Amino acid sequence: MILSSLNTEKTWLMLFFMLVVLRVNAQQNAQYSQYIFNGLYINPASAGAKEDFYLHSFYRSQWTGVTGAPQSFSVAADGTVNDEKVGVGILLAKDKVGAQSTLAAYANYAYRLQIGTQGQHLSFGLGAGIVQSALDGSKLTAIQSGDNIIPVGTQSTILPDARAGVLY
Repeated sequence: MILSSLNTEKTWLMLFFMLVVLRVNAQQNAQYSQYIFNGLYINPASAGAKEDFYLHSFYRSQWTGVTGAPQSFSVAADGTVNDEKVGVGILLAKDKVGAQSTLAAYANYAYRLQIGTQGQHLSFGLGAGIVQSALDGSKLTAIQSGDNIIPVGTQSTILPDARAGVLY
C-alpha cells in the first residue's frame, strides 16, 4: 500500500515537472464559425465535394475596437472535372494579429472514389502552396531600449507548404 502511494506521488510529481519545463510555442489559427461552408480551408480533400463549381469567401474580425485585433479573410473556388472523379480548387487566405500577418495561396487536388450507389465518396486530397509570414517591428514596443531582437521595419519570409487530407 505504501509502495503504491509512493509510485503515484512520483508519477504526479514527474508529470508536473514535465508540464512546467516543456517549451511552448503559440500560434494564431484563423477562427471561422462555419467550417461546413469553408471545407477547402481546412482539408484539400474537400475540393469538388459539392459536385459543382463553388466560390466562397469569409471575413472575420474579432475583438472589434481593440488595436491589433485578429482579422481573417479567405476566398476559395473549387469544382469537379473528369466526370466528377477529380476535384480541383484554389484558396487564398490572409490572417493578421497585431504585428504578425500571414498570406497563403494553395492549389488543391482531390481524387474522389465513389463508394456504393448512394452517391457517397471517399476523397484523397493534396494541396501545394506558398505562405508569406511577416512581422512589423514598428507595431511592437520594446521593454528595454536597444533590443536587437525586435525588427526595425517589417521582416517577412516566404516558404512552400504542403497539405494532405481525406474526406468521406
